Amino acid sequence: MSIKDRLKIRAEIISSNHDFFVSSINDVSSIITNSLTKNKKLMFCGNGGSAAESQHMAAEYCATLNHKNFRSGMAAISLTVDTSFITAWSNDFGYLEVFSRQIEALGDKDDVAIGITTSGKSKNVINAIKTAKKKGLKCVVFTGNYTRLVSGFCDEIRLR
Repeated sequence: MSIKDRLKIRAEIISSNHDFFVSSINDVSSIITNSLTKNKKLMFCGNGGSAAESQHMAAEYCATLNHKNFRSGMAAISLTVDTSFITAWSNDFGYLEVFSRQIEALGDKDDVAIGITTSGKSKNVINAIKTAKKKGLKCVVFTGNYTRLVSGFCDEIRLR
């Protein structure tokens, strides 16, 4: 299949899902805005490429997107960056609770936990969302088509 054909298919998918995309953006934006206006924080987690995306998103909130339209920083952290904690915890207790332990220690009611799991099956991300929900955080997960493991714990689930 040519690049032109692939782009045409992608454009058709986007066009046919326009309402879903608008709704998703509005819903997630509302959760994030409500939290940040209460001086709460965003907490991102994911594995592999999703870990990189977690770091990128946290950095964008703390920094600013537009140097010509400077704004104050917004409280955001990626739970994938503290290598001392990650390696100590994982060595002693395993990797399944590496994000949930940080949410337990750092998360507060009305913060937002944002999990990114392409498969929808990342146990450490799912555990983090479960812990966040128990602590009263708002929960958003970006995932692929498999949502069964996270659907009972999220305020919003968005497909990637």
